[in-house]
Amino acid sequence: MIIDCHIHCGLGNSELLTESGITYKNTVETMIQLVKIYKQKGIQALRDGGDVSGVGIILRAISKDSGLIYRTPIRAFYKKGLYGDFLGEHLENTKDGIRKMDALMKETPDFIKIILTGIMSFNEYGVSGAIGLSQGECTAIIDHAHQSGLSVMVHANSPKGIMMALTSGADTIEHGYGIDDDCLHAMRESNVVWVPTLAPFANIAKCSDENPMKKYRKVSERYFRQHQQQVKKANAMGVNIALGSDSGATLVAHGQGTLDELGYLLDCGLTEEKLESIGKRVIDF
Repeated sequence: MIIDCHIHCGLGNSELLTESGITYKNTVETMIQLVKIYKQKGIQALRDGGDVSGVGIILRAISKDSGLIYRTPIRAFYKKGLYGDFLGEHLENTKDGIRKMDALMKETPDFIKIILTGIMSFNEYGVSGAIGLSQGECTAIIDHAHQSGLSVMVHANSPKGIMMALTSGADTIEHGYGIDDDCLHAMRESNVVWVPTLAPFANIAKCSDENPMKKYRKVSERYFRQHQQQVKKANAMGVNIALGSDSGATLVAHGQGTLDELGYLLDCGLTEEKLESIGKRVIDF
């Protein structure tokens, strides 16, 4: 059973976009096609990372009769003024975050998604976007989700951001670029699941000369190789690792991106059996 624990169904679908925004008709047709694509690739379950449109609600409804298991946070939460505007709603402070989470819960998300840090810089290797929430804000928001019976996936890069997510009670760490040994030990001790998303940088690193992303191949190769070594180390330590492709991101195609990620993780020494086991745990959170 192939389970992808991190996709974005609302990204990577240019046919969704019109001059007036996203149309319901086009969205339904596109989500039906996505289900077909994933099923044709032999992928049985998906966990979304959300987007500002909240299109995951439509895919969730379609998937119920398709045999494809699908979970969505609908929209993610990020700190106002920082990275994440295309993925969901901004938060100004703890009170605002709890209020907006309560409003989102009326749409019955399967879990909560928090964007704690930015992405890794393509221009300066190793530099991550700013941490958006304070330790107190992050802890309070995660606690509120847990009290409401929902798990929390946290987008976090850099040692400081990852450690804050871990100590705040995150259930899964998404991406985790720049992760260090202290974070790996904390992750193992807390039994948190890491979803390392190797495919985005790996696929950019091997793109063709005709691709506009070719100017980022060298830095992407560095990110991929460093991340690959940390995944190998984490696996040897007994850290829980799940497959998550970040499909919908640049050069990570829906369906094929999942198989790309599977290949990268197998190269790191993980097994399909272990990935299935951890994936089921994540999907069932």
